[in-house]
Amino acid sequence: MTTSLPARGTVFTRAPEPSAELRAAFESLSVASVHEAMGQRNLLRGVRPLVPGTRAVGRAITALDLTGSNLTLHAMLEVAGPGDFLVCTTQHGPAPGAVWGANVSESARSRGLAGAVIEGHARDHADVEAIGFPLWGLGVSPAATGKTRAGWGNVPVVCAGAYVRPGDLIVADADGVAVVPLEDAAWVARAAEARDEREATTLTPRVRAGESLFAVRDWSGNFPADGGRFVATSWNEGWNEGFTEAGTESA
Repeated sequence: MTTSLPARGTVFTRAPEPSAELRAAFESLSVASVHEAMGQRNLLRGVRPLVPGTRAVGRAITALDLTGSNLTLHAMLEVAGPGDFLVCTTQHGPAPGAVWGANVSESARSRGLAGAVIEGHARDHADVEAIGFPLWGLGVSPAATGKTRAGWGNVPVVCAGAYVRPGDLIVADADGVAVVPLEDAAWVARAAEARDEREATTLTPRVRAGESLFAVRDWSGNFPADGGRFVATSWNEGWNEGFTEAGTESA
């Protein structure tokens, strides 16, 4: 299978489709649980929710624009459909200006998209919040973006440090955005569900009852293993007598 990009201006109108069962498996899972289940990987770095109180799960479709233009983003809205999650970046990484605004939110919502993440900024922020379409990005900027340079649509991209392919699953909530490779989605969902079940049945009740996370997680073993100790005195009462500068007992 080729991994090279086609000619600039190419938008692929099809992408692999996760099953309805796979999508449903992630609906109640947090980004934190999914991230932990995958071995603490596949987070999009630096993006935050631009519409508070929203979460979304959807099939990744991608827009790879040229810096200074969001023309491909708009082209992808021509082929996007219900349940899709639009992932937008440029060939040089973060876009300096606003690639999203109120009218884009209206368009994405009318087409039934699940959400979008932009490695760039949004403007019309008050209106974007009022529209309520789930959107994640780097922040807010009033700066305009051109629409004269066509990039690539529905090709693999690196967005905010994460590798995203069309058809992968995107999970986004108040904490951020994670990408789940389509071929890993079934076991990641099971692992995340098991993690949530352990926390709900063993961790949270003990913490609510007054136990410390230090004790419940048994970090008391990690602490001395790395040279940690508790000293029954104040910092200015000769606590270091009998210890070297490295913190170990002297002969």
